[in-house]
Amino acid sequence: MKPTLRTHPNAVVIELEGDADLATVPEFQKLVREQMKAKAKRLIIDFAKVTFVNTPVWAVVVEYFQHASGVGSEFALTGIHGRVEASFKIVRLGDFITHLPTVDDALNATDLTSKR
Repeated sequence: MKPTLRTHPNAVVIELEGDADLATVPEFQKLVREQMKAKAKRLIIDFAKVTFVNTPVWAVVVEYFQHASGVGSEFALTGIHGRVEASFKIVRLGDFITHLPTVDDALNATDLTSKR
């Protein structure tokens, strides 16, 4: 997995690409924790180019969700499809984490805390 950080006027987007597996967790976790320290008001993690996700990657997502909930930041996942969607459903993250089809949908949403 290759994470890329992009800054938009109203959000920070982490775009992921490839297999999101155990070997790639440290780099992804570092980017996510940097956003915690920076107190990002809105973070979007884009899975549109991801082909596989394992549990440790979802653990990083949950870590940020808990942080965002505690400090009032907005957070969403986008581009969840195929095998990634199957994994997402198995771990039931969609029950509490906002997920939208595209980054544009998330950037244009007025409130990411209520979109599921």
